[in-house]
Amino acid sequence: MRCTLGTLAGVLFVCPVSFGQSSEEEWNRSRVLSALSGLQVSVESSCSVDAIDSSAWAGTQDSIAALHGGRLSPYDGIVFPNYHYVQIEHIVARKEADESGLCRMGETARTNFAADILNLTLAPGSLNASKGDSDLHEVQSAETSLFRDSLTDHALCWWAAQTVRVKSKHGLSVDPDEKAALSSVLTACADEYVFRPKLAEGADWTFRSEFVDALTGEREIAACHETVENSEVLRSSATVVSSHLPNLACIPGDPRAEQKAAQTACIATLEAGGYRTNCDNVELYCPDVDPILRGEPLYGSLRDTDSDGIVCEGL
Repeated sequence: MRCTLGTLAGVLFVCPVSFGQSSEEEWNRSRVLSALSGLQVSVESSCSVDAIDSSAWAGTQDSIAALHGGRLSPYDGIVFPNYHYVQIEHIVARKEADESGLCRMGETARTNFAADILNLTLAPGSLNASKGDSDLHEVQSAETSLFRDSLTDHALCWWAAQTVRVKSKHGLSVDPDEKAALSSVLTACADEYVFRPKLAEGADWTFRSEFVDALTGEREIAACHETVENSEVLRSSATVVSSHLPNLACIPGDPRAEQKAAQTACIATLEAGGYRTNCDNVELYCPDVDPILRGEPLYGSLRDTDSDGIVCEGL
């Protein structure tokens, strides 16, 4: 992976240290299909064992992100400025693995499986919960599935290929429906889609709609301040972020600088003319001013009746 030092949507982005990938992940589509044909086909068998403690895979976010070239959720292609809204996700669910033969292999094998970076990725909590313990066939046949509906074409192929790689590595079986679904998907995949999705160069930070409420509360903005040297720049644009989600996150510079200058000039114009500060007069005497955002020069002089952080929406 070519590595450069740069910025990504205003957030300092340093190329991560390269981590060695497992040889299984280098398998091309032909080898993945060959491995699929070699997997034992067996009906899943339930088992009752204690769950592996999450400490087995805790703290692996940076290693996972390094494999994707950044903090990418590969299932839906969303990029995050930090790990606050993503979880570590097992590509082959641990329960699915237990029921596919792992249960009888013992505690050490189950712990190794749970910590295997070949089987770990990053995903929004909503997708992680939607996927749950399901395999490919179960996801495809579900009446509704946020996870299925969020998958990109690349992600679907990679998930299928990674399932084969992981199950082959750990000696797990597939049930007949799962094997048929994996074969159907992989046969139709472009050759390059079986490899891990990578962060596109120059990709912007974006957010899924379910994070909008949390972001509006500026929890993410505060976290962004911690990752950028020029926190004053981010503070000055925080109102833009909170008012225009989910399309913007940590952004460079101050895109509202001209607006703030126009608002300052408007205040002087209204005071000089003895005019009341209201939206009608702003529209009449200050044609360069557009809807005013929380924290900007005119905002405090006007009433935000719906408390949405924007006043004079009609400008």
